[in-house]
Amino acid sequence: MAEEPRDLWGPIQLESWRATPCIQGRAANEDDVREGRAAFYMVGSSPAADITLPHCAVLQIENGKRLPVILIQAESDGNGRVLVGYRPLNGGNGVCMLWEVDLLDGPDETFN
Repeated sequence: MAEEPRDLWGPIQLESWRATPCIQGRAANEDDVREGRAAFYMVGSSPAADITLPHCAVLQIENGKRLPVILIQAESDGNGRVLVGYRPLNGGNGVCMLWEVDLLDGPDETFN
């Protein structure tokens, strides 16, 4: 019997956000993206940034809107910038610069 495919980028249950698959302490590779632990990978060497993952954050998007997300990866691009992969609570994934998110100690009122 074939195994049911799982929805890698489906919604995240807030009560179990700490169990969100992520990549910690190393650069992501293609398998990490394919298996839902990372949202991107870079060819070549990119050091992991010093951020504990998974990590609650709020993404600042246009028009002053704020989107609660769970960071699943953080890597330096070699030029002093840090890129982060994230998952919105309602599903999907994305990539942005670290300066575009506000890091949180845990879920805040934005997550409700």
